Amino acid sequence: MVFAAVTTAFYKIEESLILNLEQSDVTTQTKRNSFRLSETQLLLTGLLIGYVGFILWLGVRLIVLFSGAVIVVLAIASWYLQLKRQKTSSWANSANLLQIDIFLSHINCLDPQIPDADHTLWLTVKQQAQAIQQIATQIAQQESTFTLDLLETLHTVLDLVDRLVQALQVTQQMQTPHYRELAQQQLQSSLTRLQQTHDQLQELRDQFALENLERRSLTVPTVISKRLQILIAENERGILGD
Repeated sequence: MVFAAVTTAFYKIEESLILNLEQSDVTTQTKRNSFRLSETQLLLTGLLIGYVGFILWLGVRLIVLFSGAVIVVLAIASWYLQLKRQKTSSWANSANLLQIDIFLSHINCLDPQIPDADHTLWLTVKQQAQAIQQIATQIAQQESTFTLDLLETLHTVLDLVDRLVQALQVTQQMQTPHYRELAQQQLQSSLTRLQQTHDQLQELRDQFALENLERRSLTVPTVISKRLQILIAENERGILGD
């Protein structure tokens, strides 16, 4: 019972950590999550076997049950700390998105996938994505408190751009008017979300600038963070096709 309770609690902790690990690619994220869960299952299976063997070797006594449970908890705690370090490392790496050259490298790698007929539109999309990144960087420089929220926002922007590129490709491939129209709707949805993201971040930046000019105290950080989280959620819905 002790082992089962600890196992259940650990699965919940690990699930929470994995869901918060920032990844720019949804498919890659799913594969990595499955790999981590597989590793965890192996760990817990090994601990269970070891725990049972420990009891069988020393006999079913209270001190044996307790000491075995302590060993299991320590092993799980060590694994939890490892996952936490991975999460911290992930955020540290993603912080590079606030550097324009790193951000643009994610965008520019999509160039070969753009149909010839859509290069003009693609240049506009790249300019808008770059403008969003610059605004996010300016906000982070003014208020570093929101860096993590801004990083998450930039990742959703990259996902929106990736979805937009896919829509461009599919639109070129569609032969029937009905499905071509559906693909164009997906394309327009991504374009709209990028524009809304730009406008909302720009509004937030201007709010900071005005408050600094008037020497007023900045808006409560939790309110700003909530606005950014709403923006992130809206982008994620756009990525999933509403």
